[in-house]
Amino acid sequence: MYKKLILDRLDKINEIPASLVIATEIQRLVADPKSSVEQIGNVLRNDPAMTAKVLKLANSAIFAQSKRIVSINQAIATLGLGEFSKLTSTITFLNAFTSRYINYQKYWLHSLATAFIAVKINDQCKASINSERLFTGGILHDIGIMILDIYYSDIYKKVFDIALNKKIELSVVEESVLGITHAEVGAIMLKKWGLPDQITDIILCHHKPQYAEIVRSDAQIVYLANFIANNRGYDNGTEPFIEGFYEDVWEELNLTIDDIPVILDSISTEVEKAKKLLQLGGK
Repeated sequence: MYKKLILDRLDKINEIPASLVIATEIQRLVADPKSSVEQIGNVLRNDPAMTAKVLKLANSAIFAQSKRIVSINQAIATLGLGEFSKLTSTITFLNAFTSRYINYQKYWLHSLATAFIAVKINDQCKASINSERLFTGGILHDIGIMILDIYYSDIYKKVFDIALNKKIELSVVEESVLGITHAEVGAIMLKKWGLPDQITDIILCHHKPQYAEIVRSDAQIVYLANFIANNRGYDNGTEPFIEGFYEDVWEELNLTIDDIPVILDSISTEVEKAKKLLQLGGK
């Protein structure tokens, strides 16, 4: 068992990735009604490279703006705080981590697809959830995999090799070999790095939404989005497709069988958005 070793190492990781600091601060300001556009813009302007990526994406076909956006303040005014928050979060998360053994492109495409699908499910079930929070939970739901890949590369490669070769759910192998799952690791580190409890609860329970304690519908939606992304072939490359499914999630989200085609029909569009964001905003 490696649990104590992993927890001790995680406890000693005090430095927050620089770009993650930017994302956390922007999300805090966006959630505060007293914040000004100038305050939000100033956070991003401290990182010229990140600013350039935000402007490039803001002018891309994803947002289909008729007028060219030339400044951060203009991007906020044109896109709105919600879309701007999603955009900056995406870019900062994509640039905060460098994977060792896992496929960076495949991993982040899965994460982005899950985030976009989660927002689409939220629209369909009319759960009135904060879409920016849901998007962040979607894009970060598997961040524990990235953290384990970075800090425990060799042993963790063996873990997902076992999962893939023996077709066993990754969390089951993690629990058996490491004594801790990527969901637990992700929640521990994001809490330590100052992300809201609503986000860490999604990360902790994205495989078992019935155990979410803060906003259960958040975890349920990300769980369903993750399942759909995997089912459609947009997996993160670390485990086989899991056939088991928490069927109560449909009823608990007030979704019916008639909602399924609407959600599935939107997948290709949402995945194309994810691909474009990864292409323009990633490393």
